[in-house]
Amino acid sequence: GLIQVTLDGGGTCNTYDSFKDVPDGCYVSGVEPSRFDEKVIYASFDNHKRDDFKPYLLVSDNYGKSWKSIAGNLPENGPVHSIALDHVDPELVFVGTEFGVFFTRDSGKNWTQLKAGIPTIACRDLEIQRRENDLVIASFGRGFYILDDYTPLRNLEPATLEQEATIFPVKDALIYNPATQIGYGA
Repeated sequence: GLIQVTLDGGGTCNTYDSFKDVPDGCYVSGVEPSRFDEKVIYASFDNHKRDDFKPYLLVSDNYGKSWKSIAGNLPENGPVHSIALDHVDPELVFVGTEFGVFFTRDSGKNWTQLKAGIPTIACRDLEIQRRENDLVIASFGRGFYILDDYTPLRNLEPATLEQEATIFPVKDALIYNPATQIGYGA
């Protein structure tokens, strides 16, 4: 249950071991610094070994000096295992929980579960492949999944969900045309 923050390249560290609304001794399951603001840090905690399955998800906007919960409407019995932050939209945050993957676009007030093709399973690791905007999800004992090009989530607004249909921006497609020394084709 420790988070250590250094502001001088490791010369000195500030150690934080007590977090508002998080029981003492919780396992720190994930720490993710913001790419947009060096003062912002996200942290998740897992206390299931003490029969406590609440989702503890916090953010600090002052290098860890104070923290606030952003667990919002995450399921009450689903510990948070991992965090991934979008590299374009600072409001887009993904979390892997005991029961799947969720995302928020409003700083954790409302979370939406990613359901299509992702089972309700413990998602222990999340990673964003920045070049293709893919979310890579590793589950506990089942394998891994890739949400291919999640960029429409960046433009997703509540009003968009009320529309009958929406066309999101589409990136250019690439084609592979194999060539031989004497020309195209085989």
